[in-house]
This record gives sequence, C-alpha cells and structure tokens, in this order.
Amino acid sequence: MKYRTLGSSRLTVSLLGYGALALGGDGRDDIDLKEAMATLELAYENGINFFDTAPVYGMGKSEKRLGDFLQGMRQKIVLATKCGLLLDAGGNVRKDISRDAILSDFEQSLKRLKTDYIDLYQIHWPDNRTPYQETFSTLNELQGSGAIGYIGVSNYDPVSLKKASEIAKIVSIQNQYNMLQRQDEAEMLPFCREKNIGYIPYSPLAQGLLSGKISEDYTPPAGSARSHNPLFTDRKKFHKALQFTAGLKKPPARTAIRFLLDKPEISTVIVSVTKQHHLQANLKAIEDLEQ
Repeated sequence: MKYRTLGSSRLTVSLLGYGALALGGDGRDDIDLKEAMATLELAYENGINFFDTAPVYGMGKSEKRLGDFLQGMRQKIVLATKCGLLLDAGGNVRKDISRDAILSDFEQSLKRLKTDYIDLYQIHWPDNRTPYQETFSTLNELQGSGAIGYIGVSNYDPVSLKKASEIAKIVSIQNQYNMLQRQDEAEMLPFCREKNIGYIPYSPLAQGLLSGKISEDYTPPAGSARSHNPLFTDRKKFHKALQFTAGLKKPPARTAIRFLLDKPEISTVIVSVTKQHHLQANLKAIEDLEQ
C-alpha cells in the first residue's frame, strides 16, 4: 500500500480508504455480514489505514461494527466520522449542524466507536440554517480540547468551503467525484490545490457503473441507494454511462480509480466494499502507482 498526506494535516492516509457506508447495511440488498467483516479485515491486512464512517450509516450500526473491529489497533489507523445528519425513531433524516447537535453526535460516536478521540471529524452536510460561526467554532473547541485531530467537511460547494475555511482550518473535503460525475473539476479542485485541502472522493465507481459489471437490463431495487441516483433512474443517462464504461481501458474499475489518484489534490479514494473479491480488484488499481 502507498500513502499520502491528507491536505495540510499531519495524517498519513492510504491511497485507498475504507468507506463503511455499506457496513451499516443501508440501501443494500446483498450484505452478508460475515463476508463484510472478512472484507474489513482484509482491508486492514493490506495496509488500508483510513476508515471513514458516519452515525447515519445503518443508524449507528456502521460505527458500532467498525468500533468493535478496531479494538487493539486504534493507534495504527486514521479514524474519520461525521456529524450533522440526525435520525428520528422512524428513520427520518434531518440536517442539523448546530452546536448542540454536533456535541450530541460526537459523544454518541465516541461510544459506538469505543474511542476517546477522532482523527478527522467532518460535517456530513451543510444545513443551510445554522450560522457558519456557530458550527465551526464548535469544531474549533473540540479540536482545541484534543477530542478531534482535524476538521473536514463533506458535500460542500466551493462557496461554502471558502466561508468555512475563514473560521476553521479545514484539511479535507469529501465529495462525490468520479469519471461520470465531474462537477468539482471547475472550481473545487483548484481551490483545494491552492489551499492545500485534501480532496476525498466518494463513489469512485459511480455506485458500480464504472465497474463494467452492470448489464443494460439492470434495474435498481426499490429503496436501494441506486434507486435515488439519476445515473440509474434516468435510462438515457444510464445507457450513456454504460457506453462510456465500455470504452475504458480494461479493467474499467482500475482505470476509474487511477483517474482519481493521478490528481495531486486527491489524498485517498474511498471504496465501500463488503466482498473480498471486490476489494482485491480495487487494490490492484494501485499496485504500480507512483507515490
């Protein structure tokens, strides 16, 4: 495994990061928990040291399972989680990055993850209500106390990232970015390069569309994560995406991951996998990549 520094932080992260979204079981109809945990172990054994999760993944299940697994190896890994998406008893999600919501989220995450500090604490989504000062002053306080190492954001646009950066030292941003969804190339990547903010792309294979393993007659199951993605629900976009993938150098997943890692702004690419053979295929994408 090869490693890079995460933005302006002192964190050294593996080129492939483990995204624990699927570990929570949400939006997936094919999760075998025993296989998922074996895949998590395989990731660690192959040098992956960046583990990213969030309270909302599986209503806490992802953090809990990751916390159980990481006992005894906490000092060897970079642990990242998030705040700002709150769940009610009915499973409904609302965005809230107020001071009280952040502090509540944080304490619950520590308990589930069985740790007393978080290396990278990220705002999951902006809520468009809470003043920037309230949100990022709260994160500054957590950082000042030693409870978190560094501050990151997720799903922010360039304007919002700039505003946040005026209040707190933001070392990373985690956004959706892949060969099919390249909206961040115009402004976000140049800003990250200028300010030395590590860019962490999620969904590097566009929920499997860039894997080369999805057929023309595929229809996402109702309620799955893919059923909310226009790349799958808009059949014109779906077929165009498959045609694009078919034209990539084989294997397409390797090409898609290498496309991201060739960009200096990108510190680590998050892969959310629950099957060992999928992880092994992703690992091959970086075998001969220069650090």
